[in-house]
Amino acid sequence: CKTRHARGKLGSYELEAIADRAAAALDDGVAEIWLSSEDTGAYGIDLGTSLTKLLETLVPVLEARPWGTLRVGMTNPPYVRDQLDGLAVALRHPQVYAFLHVPVQSGSDNVLGRQGMNREYDVAHFREVADGLRVRVPEVSLMTDIICGFPGESENDFQETFDLVENYAFGLLNISQFYARPGTPAAKMRPRVPTATVKARSRRLTALSATFRPYDGLVGSVKSCSSCAEIADGGRRLVAHTASYVKVLAGLRRRTRPS
Repeated sequence: CKTRHARGKLGSYELEAIADRAAAALDDGVAEIWLSSEDTGAYGIDLGTSLTKLLETLVPVLEARPWGTLRVGMTNPPYVRDQLDGLAVALRHPQVYAFLHVPVQSGSDNVLGRQGMNREYDVAHFREVADGLRVRVPEVSLMTDIICGFPGESENDFQETFDLVENYAFGLLNISQFYARPGTPAAKMRPRVPTATVKARSRRLTALSATFRPYDGLVGSVKSCSSCAEIADGGRRLVAHTASYVKVLAGLRRRTRPS
């Protein structure tokens, strides 16, 4: 990954600075705030605070502006394992989307470990976060990322990834194929997975995800949604999101002028 090379080490803005900026944006008419970072869960480590404290600070800002909503950005598993209770409190708030993007990248500890991706977590840590949030926030929508064909990924490693994805039936899933980006340690790793195999694994996951039906339970229901006035389908539909950040296209009624 070249993110560290491009952006440098993570650094946190002060709590008050983020709260003030959110308030100013909402007062200017913004309807939706995205709390974004390279790793949102790591917020505040350098300041002696935490993502939980930041969310506790932002909720009153939202409550004073009832038109506003907040979406919490991507977080890797390690930094939220001890914040699940506080995170759940925020995600249950009516002005905070019950949505979280938690990348797992692989369902195999062999691939995630020191001889592979060198991640700071294993599959058990990911399950702890995903399962913990689903227990605390039953309506939560979880999104994740998978990389197919990382150097050294065996057929058994990939099957573990396939089984993990099948088990969680993610409504939102980013599937990518390993690319040996120059300047990264992974570019020098061997053995490489043959390109044809990488593509085949990607297709298998894509086909699996196409069988998931995470929104069947919404059919026939009535939900309160939030919208930033985005229009789709040639101006015929309004783009909105449910409390779990499920995208909804609502038909627009056209007013006719009296003759």
